Amino acid sequence: MTALHLHDTPEMLHPARTATRILVIEDDASVSAAIRAILARHQCDTVLASRAHAGIHAFQAFGFDVVMVDLFMPGMNGLDTIARIRSESAVPIIAMSGFRLRNSLDAGEDFLGMAILRGATISLRKPFSPPQLIAAIDRSRMAPSTRVSRQ
Repeated sequence: MTALHLHDTPEMLHPARTATRILVIEDDASVSAAIRAILARHQCDTVLASRAHAGIHAFQAFGFDVVMVDLFMPGMNGLDTIARIRSESAVPIIAMSGFRLRNSLDAGEDFLGMAILRGATISLRKPFSPPQLIAAIDRSRMAPSTRVSRQ
């Protein structure tokens, strides 16, 4: 019979860090897949939802550290999705869009600016690079907690 000897390994001395859980609500499958691939390289656990209602259901059923929301989706749009999530939680929300009204300097006329007014923590303009995505997630997690508004 052989004895089993355990040796202190770095993993035993320093337990693995818990992965950041990120919900991505995005109707474009190629954008979702790219985000998931980028986040996988950064030890993030990513859940994808292709519609707002599915994303809200996933958000309510499971815990997430960050939520990313595309502003233009079929059915419920991203602005309403952000407002709905914000009414329930102070989780960091990253609003994403590639669309902006021309010559708009007013946040009320810029869709990403409107997302901030609805409760998004930060915004991210598409297309974005992997370093921009990771920086946005890091900034969103460092931002002061957003108040939950009860309407």
